[in-house]
Amino acid sequence: LGILLRLLLRYPLPHLPITTGIPDAPSCLVNRTMGANTESPAKRQCTGKAVVVHLCGSRVSEYYEGVSSYYASQCFAEVSQHGTYDNKIAMVHRDGSWSFPADFSDEAKKAAAHMPIEAAMAEIAKMAPAAMVPHMFCLPGMTTFRALFEAMGIPIVGNTAGVMELSTNKAQSKAVVATLGVPIPESELLRSGDRPKMARPFVLKPCNEDNSQGITLVREDTDLDAALKQAFTFDTEVLCERYIPLGREIRCAVLEQADGKLDLLPCLEYFLTEKSPIRGASDKLVTDSRGVPVTVTTGGRKCPADVDDVLRAKLEHLCVQSHRALGCRDYSLYDVRVDPDGNPFFLEACLYCSFAPKSVIVGMCGGRGQGQQEIFEMLVNRAIERKRKAMSSTQLLGMKSAC
Repeated sequence: LGILLRLLLRYPLPHLPITTGIPDAPSCLVNRTMGANTESPAKRQCTGKAVVVHLCGSRVSEYYEGVSSYYASQCFAEVSQHGTYDNKIAMVHRDGSWSFPADFSDEAKKAAAHMPIEAAMAEIAKMAPAAMVPHMFCLPGMTTFRALFEAMGIPIVGNTAGVMELSTNKAQSKAVVATLGVPIPESELLRSGDRPKMARPFVLKPCNEDNSQGITLVREDTDLDAALKQAFTFDTEVLCERYIPLGREIRCAVLEQADGKLDLLPCLEYFLTEKSPIRGASDKLVTDSRGVPVTVTTGGRKCPADVDDVLRAKLEHLCVQSHRALGCRDYSLYDVRVDPDGNPFFLEACLYCSFAPKSVIVGMCGGRGQGQQEIFEMLVNRAIERKRKAMSSTQLLGMKSAC
């Protein structure tokens, strides 16, 4: 927060791009109109296209830097072929520096100068982005760095920093969705020194962590102390959650339409076994010898999943109510456990999408005939339009009158 305040004092909002939300304005002409210096380290040329910044990297770990770089590179390669926008990369590094490589090749990343965050903000201001697409998956990336762009007045595709903060905390997000009647497993929140009170089997999971890191299914023969130690390695709070017997493991999502209607997308099912009844980290990402993600796993899944009308109605209720309870925007994605009797339970919210060709939301949309380009451009243009409407609003009162 202190860094953000210092940046805003140095680069106050009126000096940042005020034309975000005008997709047909060439970025170089926008800067000239403002009297800004149009030269950048890369000496970018005017393309006549709206600039879309792809924010990636990680401030906290090489693991999440690998996750981010993989997904962002896949999206960037795809959308660059379309030619609709002038796509730019903004990369955050673990030492706190930023760089702006021309692409994701090793040569481009090595050639890109690293700069402190203050200089990076000035560089972004020169770009005059019409929108930002977030590809950061670490906690600061999903929260602090999104908030930074929000404070700069640059519209973000997807959910706000505040919603991401809420969704990342598994205990809090479960409590919130339950208020609108979403079924959740029984759970306890543990802190250092606490031991679970519920009978086994249950699942221990770090409260603020993703990709199944630190998760253990605790059965009768499981070493509880070892499981607690592993979970607390990742967070100071651990969720102890009643194990839902294996029926089906389904990922489902809703996509906002122009009129605000929420459409349930074709669902994705992961095929699990009684021997391995929960998804672990190795079921999601392929890593190198050091544990750094390099690609996604394949197999053991089906999209569209076979879902009858009864289950579909239950999943739609779960998704729509969760989306509304959490305050989501554009889209939302959920991991759901279906018990042997066909009752779905909310496990967690996954409120991010990289828009890579193999990303979940894109894959689900493909199940109903929509391609990556259609979904990506629809949501980018929607973010731009949100900004345009906010800037043209004449509303005087209200905390969100210009949001």
